This record gives sequence, C-alpha cells and structure tokens, in this order.
Amino acid sequence: MTDIGHRRGRKAGPLRARLAAPLGLATAVALGLSLAAPLSASAEEIAGEPFTGTSVDEATWYGGPYTPGDPTGFACLTAATGEEGPLKKCQKPVGDAAGEGALRLTTNSQQQNGYVISKRAIPSRAGMKFSVDFAVYNPGNGGVPADGISLMLLDGNAEMPKRSGQNGAGLGYVGIGGGYLGVGLDVYGNFTSDQFDAAGGLDGRTPNSITVRGAVGVKNPLVATYRSTRPLAVDGATNRAQARRTAIVELSTEGVMKVSIDFHDGRPVREVIEPVDLDEIKGQPPVPSSLRIGIAASTGNSTAIHEAWNGKIESLSPHLTTSVLPKGPVNAGEPAEFEMTTTNDKLAGPTTGEVVTTQTFPEGVKPVAASGDGWTCAIAGQTVTCKRPGTGADALKPGDSYPPVKVKTEVAADAKGDKNITSSATTPGSTPSAPDTSTFTVTPAKDPSLVVTTKPVGDVVGGQPAGYTIDVANKPDAGATNGEVKVVRTFPEGITPVTAVGEGWKCAIEGQTVTCTRPGTGADVLNPGNQYPPISIGVHVDDDAKGPLEGSTEATTGGKGPGPVKDTTDVKPAPAKDPNLSVVTKPKGDVIAGKPAQFTVDVSNAAEAGPTTGRTVVARTFPEGVTPVKAAGDGWQCAIVGRTVTCQRDAVIEPGKSAPTITIDTKVDASATGQLEGWTDLSTPGDSNSGNRVFDTFVVKADPNQDIDCGGWLATGTTTRAAQCEE
Repeated sequence: MTDIGHRRGRKAGPLRARLAAPLGLATAVALGLSLAAPLSASAEEIAGEPFTGTSVDEATWYGGPYTPGDPTGFACLTAATGEEGPLKKCQKPVGDAAGEGALRLTTNSQQQNGYVISKRAIPSRAGMKFSVDFAVYNPGNGGVPADGISLMLLDGNAEMPKRSGQNGAGLGYVGIGGGYLGVGLDVYGNFTSDQFDAAGGLDGRTPNSITVRGAVGVKNPLVATYRSTRPLAVDGATNRAQARRTAIVELSTEGVMKVSIDFHDGRPVREVIEPVDLDEIKGQPPVPSSLRIGIAASTGNSTAIHEAWNGKIESLSPHLTTSVLPKGPVNAGEPAEFEMTTTNDKLAGPTTGEVVTTQTFPEGVKPVAASGDGWTCAIAGQTVTCKRPGTGADALKPGDSYPPVKVKTEVAADAKGDKNITSSATTPGSTPSAPDTSTFTVTPAKDPSLVVTTKPVGDVVGGQPAGYTIDVANKPDAGATNGEVKVVRTFPEGITPVTAVGEGWKCAIEGQTVTCTRPGTGADVLNPGNQYPPISIGVHVDDDAKGPLEGSTEATTGGKGPGPVKDTTDVKPAPAKDPNLSVVTKPKGDVIAGKPAQFTVDVSNAAEAGPTTGRTVVARTFPEGVTPVKAAGDGWQCAIVGRTVTCQRDAVIEPGKSAPTITIDTKVDASATGQLEGWTDLSTPGDSNSGNRVFDTFVVKADPNQDIDCGGWLATGTTTRAAQCEE
C-alpha cells in the first residue's frame, strides 16, 4: 500500500499528463501523498481471492455468461480442470498446479476479452484499497504486446454485465454495463487515445500509460492519465513471474481515489494517478451509493497473455502525521511554548487503537511540561511522549486532527539559529513512515551588561582591619550571562586583602588583587535585572595609610565586560585608644566519647579599653579526637578548616561589652578519653593582645552505655568501665 499522508521531501516524478479545464474533465486533487511505501499488512481484509487454485467462490465473484465456442474468450483459472467456462477451466488448458495458477483474462490471440467482478458491493464512502498482481507477456503477431488490463469500479446497484466492454483499445472496460470508473493499465497505448469510441483523449497512442476513464453513461470520458517511464509489460517475458506488476487502487471515505504501481524492479512503489475527487469530476454522474470491483482485459490486432492473481480488497489503514509549531517567537534565555498537532490523512482509515506520539526537542530547548485535551504525557530528557485511547469515541477520523499537545520549554541563554524538532505518531495498523521534522529559529539573546559596585563596610581606619563588599548586577535591558563571570578587584597600596568569600563565588588572593569567579551559565545564569550574592573581602589597613586611596574592580562574562570601574576610599586615622579583647572557650555540658558536643566562644572587650575599630577574628583549634562541624554566631562569618574554626565579625565591640556568643558543634571520636587541651586565637586591629593564644582544657567522659573490651570479653551496664572489668 502506498504511504498516504503528509508529504516528506517528495521529488518530481515522471510526466503526468493532466487534462485541462477546456476539456471539461477533472484533474486530480493535489493532496500531497507520498510517492512510495510498502503494502500494509495490517489493514482488515474485506474480500480477497488469489485466483491461484482450481476454483473460486462463485457466490463472491462473477465471470460473465459463456457460449461454448465463443472465439472472444473469457476469464478462466489456469489451474482449473474439468468443465471449461468463466472462472473455470480455460479454452486452451494451461495445466498449472493447484495453488500456482492465475486468472487468465486473455490468451495471446486477437480480439480476446475476459472479465471478473466482485458480487459484493461495497459502500462507496466506506473506504477501501484494492490490490492485484498482473502480468502482460508472451506477445504474438510480431511481438508488440497489447492491449492491457483495466481495473473497474462499477455501480453496485446495476445489473451484472452480460458481456465485456470493447476489445482492443477499450481494454474490456469502455461500454461495459454499470461501469462508473475504469483505470486502464495500457500497455499498447490506445486507451488514452481520442481515436476510438470514447469521449476525449490524446492524439495517437501512449504506450505504458495508466489512464482513468469515466462512466459508461457519459461515454467514458478521459479523466486523468500518466505515462510511465517503466514498462507495464516486460520485454522478452515468457511467464507471469517475469512480467509481474502490482496495481493498487485506493478510495477514501471522502470519495477520493488514487492509483499506484509496484513494478517489482527494486525501486519504490510509484504513485501514478494522484488523488482524484470523484465528486469533482465534471460531467460525471453522481458517485453510486455502492461499488463493485472488477478486472478486465482485451486484445485487438496485437496480442499478449493477460493474467491477474492475488486480488485483495482491504479497509484503509490510518495514516498519522504530526506538526510542531512554536506559539510565538523563540528567544534565547526565555520560556517558549510549542504545539504539536496530530492529523489523520484524508485518504486514510480511522484509528482503531491507542495513539502514541513523540516529540524530540533539540539541545538547548528543554521540555518541562506537556499537556493536551485527552492526552496523557510524560517527559524523559529531550523527548515528550503522549498517549490517548484512539478508539471508540476517541477514534481519529480521516482528515481530522486531535486537540494539540502544548509543550512548555526552557530555552538556553546560549541557544541560537535554526533548530529541528522530530515528531511522529503511531497507532495499530498505521503504515510505518519516517518521522516528521519541524524547523524553528531561536533568536539569540542580547549581550549581558554587568554593573559592578565596590564599597567599604563602615569606616576604613589606619592600622585596623576593614571590610569591603562587591555587588555584581545585570542591567534590566541586557541579555543573560552566557559564560564564566569573573570579578577582579585591585586594592591600592596600604590596603591589603586577606579574606574573600561569597555565596557561589570561588575567590583567590594574590598580592593586592582578589579574583572571584562563578559559572555564569545553566543554573547559575544571571538574568537581566538580577544580581549575584555579594562578595565580602576582609583587608588589613596599614598604620600609616591615609587620605583618599584609589582602587578598581572589573566584572566580565564570557571574557567580555565594560572595563575597570574605579573607586576611592577615604582612610581615617586610627583611634587614640586600643581595644583590649579577651576570649573564653568552654564546653556546653559534658563531653562524651562518641557523642556530639557543643562549645561556646565568648569575646569581651575590657571596660577601660577603646572600641574595636575593625574586624574581630576568632580562630578556635580543637585537639585530636574532637572535630568541629558547624560554627555560627550573630554577626559572625565562620569557616572551618580541619580542626580550626575561624570566625570574623566586623561590628564594633564597645568597651565593657561582649560580642554575641559563637556556638561550635563538634563530633567527638569514640576513642577520645581523658583531659584534652585546645586553644583559641583572638585578634582585632589595635588590640595589643592580638595574636595571644588562650589555652583551655576539658574532660572527655566515656559513654556509660557503650560496650568495653575487658581483655577478651565485653562488659555492659551503667557502672563505670573499671568496675565492670573488675567484676
């Protein structure tokens, strides 16, 4: 069966002679069918007859009356024996074995004819496909094969014809009783001609043409014709196998007919008559309510054997196509919505089972949600799969489309240019075909435009620590970042960076320069109008630093940026009185081996001292066996490296006041025991005690519920370990 439906890159075929309007004849309706596809094995067979055996069901097939000795012949079975006659033994017995025969329509004698007609009439709007193998071979009288075979659509309400149509050019169809439409497989070429008793035609003969003629009641007018570059009869063929061809006639539920030929030459099936809307053929009577299928053939002065076999009438299979279109412009870095529409071809049959569709989006366009009326959808990576029943009330009729599937996507900031979406729809019985491809264009994002602001946190005082913050924002009318974001801060002489941290930032310090980076793409992209978490930099200010000092900061993304931004810092003189800080570190409750333990660190300023003027830094180092896991305090910025917790705080500690308590959570090794010693370093600018180390001790107690080893046996209970082992 030829693939029916969405056109996929079809190339122009051989010349199709289409009749012009002045002749008053309809041309084919250009519905865009595929040129070729394998016959479907999934369509439901309505009726069929191989004609290869010794008999046929004469309740199903009619071969006309027979007068013994009639020289014009009749359609017979080459494998039949016994009585001769239509659909029985041939006048000239062939002797084919049962199961290996064919329906012989003519011998290679002059003025022969034969026909067969299905007795079962099919509603003309039911949709069907008729296929049959045929062969024209072993010509006589000079070796020019003639004439050809006709595939007939006859009025199902008319009487069965008592004789064949015209011999020779008429191919047994022209003039046959009840004939509505005949497809001539015209080897010799006169079925197309205007030089015999039929309405209209072309000058001279057109060998190897496939031609459609209309109803008998209007003198079988010429409707459409196609001249094949491939022969309908194989030169030198002496048997049906060598000359085999397959004809396929399809009639849709909309009354649209098309014809295809399989030449069995290793090339695809060829559509030879493009879709013809039977309701639009000028001069034709209305389409009968029902139709019968017929096969006829004839010879004239030139001859050949005409045979047919493997006749089959099937229901039409569904043929689904898909189309995916964006619902507006697709811009890089912005959400986009797409709609997929699934359509059943006008010349196909309805769906009879579950319909499954897929859409695969290109990299850079990620589907995140999919839904549609009647659809159930799932997303796996770049592919959206949707299903629906496809049967009963949900069956998709020919020419109809399902409600669209709407897919929401996220478009990457660096996406751009033409992109393809591949999509397909399958349902039981449908003909396999290549996926549909839809193309759309992603408009590139605008370039990002970063704004960087650097400012000190509070006053910067000579001889004291100080802090700076750096904010990086993207302008509202710019594009999203599309590469690594880098911030390079250069401090003036007299202000030396010592720490640099920021959520999501990786920072390094080299001399007077702090360099911080982050990905700037994917989940870390900085969209227009947004800003990153700030970078916090702790600095040391020289004792003799003074006056306005100039620094610069540059922010880039993808290696591009607006250039360095300069700023000045007004360094104030150091205060007359230095702070005098002290620190006390102690456990909060018992410290038990194998259990979490909590410590507190309290920093106080002596009443007679001056206020702190810069950053206060506390570094607590725990002994082996005790590992810090978390540290926090109101206003403190804490970090843990190994067994050392370093906390920094920029707020002032006034004389006689204490900073908020730092609470440190630790884990204690199960093997830790006895009295352990730790130490705490405390520093703040101007404090003469800065750098002094304060040692402290604490006792690690055994877990009373833990089993102990008493020299090869285990002791448990709530008494002390020593007591247990003594027992």
